[in-house]
Amino acid sequence: FDTGGISLKPGQKMHEMKSDMGGAAVSLSSIGGLVKNGVKNNIIVVLPMVTNMPSGSATKPGDVIKAMNGKHVEILNTDAEGRLNLADALTFAQQHNPKQVIDLATLTGAIVVALGEDYVGYFSNSDSVAKRFKKASKKVGEWSWQM
Repeated sequence: FDTGGISLKPGQKMHEMKSDMGGAAVSLSSIGGLVKNGVKNNIIVVLPMVTNMPSGSATKPGDVIKAMNGKHVEILNTDAEGRLNLADALTFAQQHNPKQVIDLATLTGAIVVALGEDYVGYFSNSDSVAKRFKKASKKVGEWSWQM
């Protein structure tokens, strides 16, 4: 659950933060679907999950943390923890030398502003992966847009 930490989110939409785990839920259920359908690929799923709540030991604006890749990051807004968590997860995933990484993060505020509620925004540095994603999203009736 993500309240924003000490940089508290506005209260009127706080109840929607129970959906902040959507990317992890999709990832986990996708693995179940792959297993059920007998897919024989070597797949690693990284589920970087945190709870971001105010407390006496919470991260504060101005704190400096060391990320998994060794870089130091100054925290300016405690509601940006998802990006830091995602960066560590991607660093962890790279340690397994994957042929491909698919990120299903729900860092969606800017995507909703850009595309509205009906489209899934996605990024890819591979045209072939982007085409396969677009084809798969059409097949299941999900509207998607490559950013």
